[in-house]
Formats: sequence, C-alpha cells, structure tokens
Amino acid sequence: MSPYDPGEDVIAVQRAPTSGAVRGTYRAFGETLRGLKTTFARIVEGTTTIQYPEEKTPVYPRFRGRHKLHRFEDTGLEKCVGCSLCAAACPADCIRVVAAENTPEHRISAGERYAAVYEINLSRCIFCGYCEVACPFDAITMGHDYEMSDYSRSDLIFTKEMLLAEPIERTPLRNEGE
Repeated sequence: MSPYDPGEDVIAVQRAPTSGAVRGTYRAFGETLRGLKTTFARIVEGTTTIQYPEEKTPVYPRFRGRHKLHRFEDTGLEKCVGCSLCAAACPADCIRVVAAENTPEHRISAGERYAAVYEINLSRCIFCGYCEVACPFDAITMGHDYEMSDYSRSDLIFTKEMLLAEPIERTPLRNEGE
C-alpha cells in the first residue's frame, strides 16, 4: 500500500480547486449585501437622499472650505498687510504673497504695506487652516464653501480679487443636534 492510497475502507473526496476570481465574486456579493443592509437601515430610520444640485449638504461650523480675504467694514481698507506669515505657515506651499508699499494718496491697507499679489493655488491646498491661524490681523479665513472644482488647473489659482469677493451661494450649516 502506498502512502497516497487511502485504502479500501476510506473514501477519498477531492474538492474542485477554486480560482481567485470565484473567491472575489463571493467577496463582492457579500459587500453588495452589506451595502443593501445599510441602505434599508437608513430607509427604516428615516434618512433620505439629498438631491445635490438643488439641496446642499450641510457642513459643521468648524468645516474649512474656500479661503476669503477680508476688509475693514468701516473704512473698506484691506486687512492684509502683506506680511507673508500665511505663506510661511503653509505646509503645501500654495500661497504666494508679494508686498508693496502704501502711499498717502493711494492707501490699500491700514499698515505701511499691502499685498500687491495674493494667490492661493487650490489644487495644492490641503485645507489645514494654518494660514488662518498664522495671520495676526484675521485677514484670511476659511469659509464653508466646498464647491470649487474646475476643468483646468490654472482656474484653481485664486487671485486677490477672487478672494476678496463674496461667494455666490452660501453653504448651509448643521444644527447643534445633528
């Protein structure tokens, strides 16, 4: 009797080998079932789908979205004095500030200097908020707007005029209990 011969009283059962594709199909089917379970659970608890272009998803109050440069409300002068602390604090190196001197007949900011060029490359920005924290004059803040996609990279470079302008639509905020 050979070691590979099971003998007369033992019946050898051979399993068909399963390929990786079959195992992957079973795994995908299981994930589909899990997704359906989540969908039905949300239907039961009353959660509905938001119709995106018409309804905006509410964001939390501390959400960091589109950048905004500010002006003084009483004088209309820009708060940014071109100190470049925001650019120095940016880990993605996406902010470019070029400062220029204010003159008595041509004042743009309240300080001695102003930002002649202020650009943020949003395709590089990681929305960390360090620029907002580093600014000693609260000249730059991060708003709640998250719709900033575009078809070309050059259109994602926000200039000073774009950052000073108000956003077109406001994004809704979540309530305290949500």
